[in-house]
Amino acid sequence: MKKINNYKIFIVLIFTVLINLQPLKAQEIYSFQKCLQIAIENNYSIKIAKNSEEIALNNKTLGNAGFLPYMYTSANQNYSITDSRQVLATSPDPIEKDNAKSNALTASVNLSWTIFDGFNMFVQYDKLNELLEIGQMNTRLNIENMIAQVGVEYYTVIQQKKRLETIRYIKNLSKERMKVAEERYRIGQESKLEFQQAVVDFNSDSSQYLKQSENLLGSIFRLNKLLAIDIANNTIVSDSITINQSLLFDDLHKATEENNTNLLIAIKNQNISELNLKSIKASRYPTISLYGSANLAQSESPMSTTLESNSFGWNYGASLSFTIFDGFNINRQQKNAKIDVLNAELEFNQLEQDVFTSLSILYNTYQNSLKLVELEMANLQIARNNFEISMERYRLGTFSGLQMRDVQRAYLDAEDRLLAAQYQAKIAEISLKRLSGKISEYLQ
Repeated sequence: MKKINNYKIFIVLIFTVLINLQPLKAQEIYSFQKCLQIAIENNYSIKIAKNSEEIALNNKTLGNAGFLPYMYTSANQNYSITDSRQVLATSPDPIEKDNAKSNALTASVNLSWTIFDGFNMFVQYDKLNELLEIGQMNTRLNIENMIAQVGVEYYTVIQQKKRLETIRYIKNLSKERMKVAEERYRIGQESKLEFQQAVVDFNSDSSQYLKQSENLLGSIFRLNKLLAIDIANNTIVSDSITINQSLLFDDLHKATEENNTNLLIAIKNQNISELNLKSIKASRYPTISLYGSANLAQSESPMSTTLESNSFGWNYGASLSFTIFDGFNINRQQKNAKIDVLNAELEFNQLEQDVFTSLSILYNTYQNSLKLVELEMANLQIARNNFEISMERYRLGTFSGLQMRDVQRAYLDAEDRLLAAQYQAKIAEISLKRLSGKISEYLQ
């Protein structure tokens, strides 16, 4: 026999260890729903999106929008030491003071409150609300994308697992064929060439089994990474790909119009661009503010004619400001804002076209895949029957090894085509549900 690559043997050994690791846990089958629940709890991108959503929630306040007054206090204590010499007009004798100490204390509590700014504060509050809803939709979008990614990897594991089972079955039959050929060669009923070809075919199937074991292990690793769990965890998935065959295009189209997350975010971006335009228009109106303050002042100055001074008082009033001319900057900003509104609308139209084009393509793929599944199931049954009949004839010596090998390949090809059709149909189903905003149904 040919020597098998040491690296591939190492991969299979790891795979075998993982299968036998933690036997109690290995009995637990991770359903698609359970994997999604684990991913939602652990996935880092979802955690980041939720944190961003919380920031947007914190920002949605009346104070951040400019509705509430602004109050602050300030205080200042100043000390000075001065040497001075003064000559007064009323006296020829100079007045000299050395190390004259003086101090001054001032303190105030101030309040300002904009009560009218061209309704800009209302615009800003609406904008904060739109940003919050975008944050919520971004979280939803991350969850939807995560469900789709987990779906791809989850059903890839099933596909690789079922293919490994088929290859194992064929490998075992090749081993049996090799033993039969060896026995026939030993008693002189078979040529050495036939026996050696059986050995080569068995080694080829063994090599293919090793490669497929490596593929399955890689798929499990990628799934564990999405679930944010120990990458070496022996995640056992279900054994079958169940396809929802009742999806209707009209229902999906309507649901996409109403619930597609990307389209909803694009609508919110349109709203924000319109609010930005309103905010610029608000700057054409006057701004009216109220203000008030309480002031305290104390000072001691031996160098002054007033040695000590104390005062406390209030002041209040209102202010009005109005921009008469700013170099046509408001006009420029308003023109640019109108272009942004137009761009947001164009981006929405482009996105809508892309989404519904993808919907049509995916639905066509979904329908064709369902037809292929039905066809390949019938083909597989025929290939399986042919394989069993051929194997029996080979045991009886009425079928050559070369013919048997062709039947084996036909059986494996039929199994691969069926798995590919089932996988393609399931991925199309998941993608259709994601586009239509119904992908969260997998969590129920």
